[in-house]
Amino acid sequence: MIYPPSKTQGHTDCPLGILMLAAVLGEAGYDVRILDANAQNNRKNVEGLVLTAESIKPDIIGMTLLTSLIREAYDLASKLKSPDVKLLAGGPHATILPEEALANGFDAVVEGEGEAVIVEAVEALLGLRSMEDVPGWRYIDGEGRIKRTGPKPPIIDLDSLPSPARHLVSQDDYGGRQNPSLFSCVLTSRGCPARCSFCSGTLFGKKFRPRSAENILDEIFHTQRSYGTRHFHFTDDTTTMNSRRMISICEGLIEKRLDIEWSLMTRIDTVSEDLLSHLSRAGCTEIHYGIESGHPETLRRIHKPHTVEIVRRRVPLTAEMGIKPILYFIVGFPWEGPEAIQATLNLMEELSPYVGYYHPAIASVLVPFPGTEIYEEHKKQYGFENWWLTSDWNYDVPRKETHSYMESKIFIMGSVLDADFFDYSKEAKKKIIEVFKFMYLHNIRIQKSFFNPARKALLELSDRLQSFSPRLERMVFTPLQKLRRKAWS
Repeated sequence: MIYPPSKTQGHTDCPLGILMLAAVLGEAGYDVRILDANAQNNRKNVEGLVLTAESIKPDIIGMTLLTSLIREAYDLASKLKSPDVKLLAGGPHATILPEEALANGFDAVVEGEGEAVIVEAVEALLGLRSMEDVPGWRYIDGEGRIKRTGPKPPIIDLDSLPSPARHLVSQDDYGGRQNPSLFSCVLTSRGCPARCSFCSGTLFGKKFRPRSAENILDEIFHTQRSYGTRHFHFTDDTTTMNSRRMISICEGLIEKRLDIEWSLMTRIDTVSEDLLSHLSRAGCTEIHYGIESGHPETLRRIHKPHTVEIVRRRVPLTAEMGIKPILYFIVGFPWEGPEAIQATLNLMEELSPYVGYYHPAIASVLVPFPGTEIYEEHKKQYGFENWWLTSDWNYDVPRKETHSYMESKIFIMGSVLDADFFDYSKEAKKKIIEVFKFMYLHNIRIQKSFFNPARKALLELSDRLQSFSPRLERMVFTPLQKLRRKAWS
């Protein structure tokens, strides 16, 4: 099982998807190896993955496909292609564009949830059953034709799934037992009923399917006992969709008295004062909210189920309960001019006394991912159809050779503004940079470091020099970046 290399990702925890699939295959008696190319302490490039795979000599290689790293994945697949090994694709991008994956070297593609299909798919690729008998996948038959079988129903009883195969992963790859978040990710439900225009929601669907509180508590207990994990993170899209179940989880954590902290992702419209009180008493320290915009028209057009007023009430309420709000915003929707982006910045400034961290996610500048309403409506107008297959819309992590010091700090997750999917005006770009500068300065201020004044001064100097002369900015900051203390990074 391979998670392909990425220029923008670094994992302090192994991705849950391949751990879940490995667990299912392990229960079926298969010998499974996991290669996460982005493990923080053991990164691998395409060449390194190929060498490792050649030494293992697997019968089948399964690969997770995400749009943000699809070119690396297809390059890897071309180098792994061999008569002696079958290539099986899965994940969000493969589910949305299965025939594209087949055209780029894969022998078969699992669509949707992999756990329900993976064993039968492996059996078919090994010749132990007919390819036509496997539901929920596409494959290339003996005559080179693409065949599709009927869909596999979603997994209703998530409690029936085995625990992720954390034992197959080297702890040292992720910092060892001293990493408080080692193996921290827990998926407590699948499916999100929201219809946000920038999200495809294809992999797990729109129907909310929860695990039971007892099942979740057992996983946390055994992970904590086995690996010493002290911080857990619930990675669901809408963890608090069912407040009664969430309160049961809280009551179970209080009863077990585990020495842990935990955080979750959810929609801000699904939390109440009573639920926040339970979360706080049970040890929840952070809640990650996708706010997206401070512009009411944008919230309406992207179909967010909350309003600006809900945000204004519930972010402070979360902080008052002793829980840090971690907020995600998206700027650069195609209809947004500088005024709309300023409305988002105004809301961010208003909320800043209560916010633990503004997350500069890879899609904080809008990325039109395939399968989304945004992509389908605007791909022809802006000419970015199939953008992920070319280098014309790169959003790599900024490099000192091509970006200013300021850009390297504020776009640390990847400079999506470089891609410029929606042909932003000069004024809109300037406003987007203001948003990212604000996030960076807020986040370092929260850290309360001795070096914060120097960080801020360097950022402002870089910004001014870049406006005056980009060449001069490089001349000044290239040696400074080499000498910059590690504590300032």
